[in-house]
Amino acid sequence: MSALTIRTVLATLALCGLLQAAQADTLKSETEVRALADKVMAQAGAGRTDDAYGLLSPYALVDIRAFESARTNARSARSAIEALVGNSVGYEFIRAEKVGESLLKLTYIEKTERQAIPWMFIFYKSPAGWAVSSFSNGANVDALFDR
Repeated sequence: MSALTIRTVLATLALCGLLQAAQADTLKSETEVRALADKVMAQAGAGRTDDAYGLLSPYALVDIRAFESARTNARSARSAIEALVGNSVGYEFIRAEKVGESLLKLTYIEKTERQAIPWMFIFYKSPAGWAVSSFSNGANVDALFDR
């Protein structure tokens, strides 16, 4: 299958949440943020996308209905993705980027047998602590090189 087909399938998994009035658990430090993202990626890197979403869910500032819809779509699309890119074989941390004191972006790749799948998390530091403002995963590997 073509790279365009892979991108199309993976793009259906993308979740770029808009801030909503949602009650989220928070993390107290950037160290806790990184530890959560590492746990999420350990699940993703083992092919357990549903478990990855489950770990992230309590900290999401997005509308929970949108989050659960994306989780359901990811669960449904997993076998199609594996048919295109192979099984997950791990993950790799790419970089952390901070904007001001309130936004932190962590970028990873889920490693598969034939393709890297970028995962990007944006955490917002609210007065209560750090929570997930948005995240995405998809096929735009080129975006990893835009600097």
